[in-house]
Amino acid sequence: MRLPLINNRLYRQGSFVATVVFVAFAFIFVIQHRTNTQSFGPISESIRDSEYNLLDLDETDPRFAALAAEKCTIERMNADRLQQDHPCVIETIRKRYLHPPADVDVPYNLAAPHKADPSVGQAASILNYLGNQTKGFFIECGALDGEHLSNTLYMERTMQWGGVLIEADQTSFGKLLSRRRKSYALPVCLSLQPYPTQVTFKVAYAIGSVQESLDPNQPAKANSDGQASKENMLTLQCFPIYSILLAIGQTQVDFFSLDVEGHELKILKTVPWHKVDIKTLAVEWDHVGEKPLIDFMGPQGYYVFGRNKINVGNDLFFAKNVSFHVLRDV
Repeated sequence: MRLPLINNRLYRQGSFVATVVFVAFAFIFVIQHRTNTQSFGPISESIRDSEYNLLDLDETDPRFAALAAEKCTIERMNADRLQQDHPCVIETIRKRYLHPPADVDVPYNLAAPHKADPSVGQAASILNYLGNQTKGFFIECGALDGEHLSNTLYMERTMQWGGVLIEADQTSFGKLLSRRRKSYALPVCLSLQPYPTQVTFKVAYAIGSVQESLDPNQPAKANSDGQASKENMLTLQCFPIYSILLAIGQTQVDFFSLDVEGHELKILKTVPWHKVDIKTLAVEWDHVGEKPLIDFMGPQGYYVFGRNKINVGNDLFFAKNVSFHVLRDV
């Protein structure tokens, strides 16, 4: 039975309207989906950048140049808690604290030149894991005099590695420079916050440590005779490890040795792990405990591949789980 002509027209008009409405809704859905998807990435990144106190500006960005042109002082840098990647922080490290490597043709000046590896197992464990890698890059924080108990000297002398040596004790740092190491060196401490800080540092050679307070009302700690020991305290500048890496221009690290007498976990929490590529770490756990370190490093994509249990070297050895990072970045 044929429908009347008027009904056919209404039917066609109705179909056309329905099609238009459907297309319109589909278009709106696609636009919203794309907007939400595009927004999610930057919002997620901005949250992480906020957590780690980052500008996240490329050096070619005009805003970076504008910030670099501003007045830069240590007082302002600390008081304003400037971002880890702020040009003022980076330039301050480069101009005031960073010592370049000794020339490769300059001989070492070592107290025990015939002792190939002064570490207590750390260098051997890391190199074994890395397949005796040559020409790697390390960070050693708690570098002492650059020779005694050094976790990186063997890597540098024998395996042609280079890196960064960080030592807060000023007497030890002077000796470190005299060793003529072929790595960068800085007489600073690593910040326990994601911005530069000034702290009180207790001088005690291999067990010196950040005291975390510059409060003038805080009583001085007493020595074994009950006498105040202000002479063993000094005011020291600290920088986030990420800032130091940016100052050197190196965010890919094969080995990070961290021994800071109890502040290891706080320092690790300042690292923007999405901005760096660190293959292995040796982290002293004496004062922190193993579990807190493992619980924190696991979500960052690291697992424990070994332990060193010696009186002068209780370390956990961490390695980057490559599959974890591949899946996370997909």
